[in-house]
Amino acid sequence: GFQGDTLGTPGLMAACAKHFVGYGASEDGKDYQTTWIPEPELRNTYLPPFKAAVDAGVATIMSAFNDLNGIPTSGNELTLNQILRKEWRFGGFVVSDWESVTQMITHGYCVNEKEAAIKAIRAGVDMEMVSKSYLNNLEQLVAEGKVSVSRIDDAVRRILRVKFRMGLFNQPYADTTQRSLIFSPDHLAVARRVVQQSVVLLKNDQQLLPLSRDIRKIAIIGPLADAPADQMGCWVFDGRPGDVITPLKAFTDSMGNNRVIYASGLRSSRDTSDAGFAQALAAARSADAVLLFAGEESVLSGEARCRAFLDLPGIQDRLINAVAATGKPLVLVVMAGRPLTFEKAAAKARAILYAWHPGTMGGPGIYDLVFGYAAPSAKLTITIPRTIGQVPIYYCHKNTGRPPIEKAFGIPTGTPQNPIGYNSNFLDVSVTPCYPFGFGLTYTQFEYSDIALADTSLSLNDTLLVSATVRNTGTRTADEVIQLYIRDMAASLIRPVRELKGFQKFAIEPGQQKRVVFKLPVYELGFYNNENKFLVEPGRFTVWVSAHSADDRLKAEFRIE
Repeated sequence: GFQGDTLGTPGLMAACAKHFVGYGASEDGKDYQTTWIPEPELRNTYLPPFKAAVDAGVATIMSAFNDLNGIPTSGNELTLNQILRKEWRFGGFVVSDWESVTQMITHGYCVNEKEAAIKAIRAGVDMEMVSKSYLNNLEQLVAEGKVSVSRIDDAVRRILRVKFRMGLFNQPYADTTQRSLIFSPDHLAVARRVVQQSVVLLKNDQQLLPLSRDIRKIAIIGPLADAPADQMGCWVFDGRPGDVITPLKAFTDSMGNNRVIYASGLRSSRDTSDAGFAQALAAARSADAVLLFAGEESVLSGEARCRAFLDLPGIQDRLINAVAATGKPLVLVVMAGRPLTFEKAAAKARAILYAWHPGTMGGPGIYDLVFGYAAPSAKLTITIPRTIGQVPIYYCHKNTGRPPIEKAFGIPTGTPQNPIGYNSNFLDVSVTPCYPFGFGLTYTQFEYSDIALADTSLSLNDTLLVSATVRNTGTRTADEVIQLYIRDMAASLIRPVRELKGFQKFAIEPGQQKRVVFKLPVYELGFYNNENKFLVEPGRFTVWVSAHSADDRLKAEFRIE
């Protein structure tokens, strides 16, 4: 990672875990927005990633912009003092987000800058970013007895401790005489492999991909096929578009100009003019296959780039429809910084690669996947909805008393007195996602079988041992990410219908199989109850070994006594 095993290692830096905490649960999905998270949900869902970072030795934590249950997180004593310092014994320092201390005034939590400084320092913010409420007020607050000298000492000690561990008092400046490793061949090779392993294959009808390397001509179409700045994504202030290898450049360099026909079709992802359609359609008709690069440019993604609609921007849907109508095999490559709703466009393509904003080596990495020099292995770490009305949609939801019926939508046939069809469904769309969490295809097929438990009755100090066989029934070697899910079938708090508890990745050759073993301590099946006590309750559990969160092929049951 950024920090490595030892602070102060040359070339590494102090990592910062952010934004603490609940920032991903903002109302209506907007940045900086209110969050309301009951404490058991906070402890069971939102705090564990930060706890894992603290256990791994992260040097710093950043408090967030949002308020949490009515208290801004930069003045929240529960999260910063009680949980982070007392319960987790975090030894690094807490830094505020950009002006988040003085923004507590705007929240309506503090009257003025002086009160903001009091609440932030008491809550556990050691370093204030950008705003100057500490600089302007702490000395006076100490003199007035409103902030203790011991608290100032604690904040200073925490900051200096990290600096000492980093070696900044021995070597305060970077050694500028050393050769820069930026864009070194080794680093570019790693960036290329990262693309190969992070692009998700969502669809591959009739095994269109990989394309034959002897293909006569391909058409490269779309506003993001040759957009180097957009390919880098957001928050790349020092990024250099000139060093980015786009898909157009990668394919042209590898295949030659005479085998690649390019037409952008649209000037940008937001373009609403179809003036470029004719050239794009001519390119498609002249080719043996089409790669259409759609999605959203980087300016639409990242901080303060919230969208009320998640459709493909502009008239990209129209471009996709027009190109698909030529009848040429269509590979849709989606480059975006978030999950988009593109179900209708997906139906027009024979193959779909979700490439995110793949960075400097995005073009070569995608080229490798399209022609089979590498096989896709990535799985979705989010859920892709069919439509914005399904949001929030996530795999680890709770069940209801009237759970949804898959593939059932439309007006129920029953009545309140005879509630046939009165389930938690939509009238106009399936309740299932377009693509579920953990989903991802590759260029072969895997068969899951023979799940076995070492013991079906366990006690608190035991470890659950689950094994299963995964066999490559296809014709290509590929990696498979094998996932372990569990469900607590009845508990004092309703538990999610599935929880990911582990995953393993293996390369399996054609005709070969792998016996996969998961070891899960029973302790990890516990949760925080309404009294915020962590406990493991006895009862019945279901366990799945799966290719993704909606895969129901292989499951077993066990009990905790």
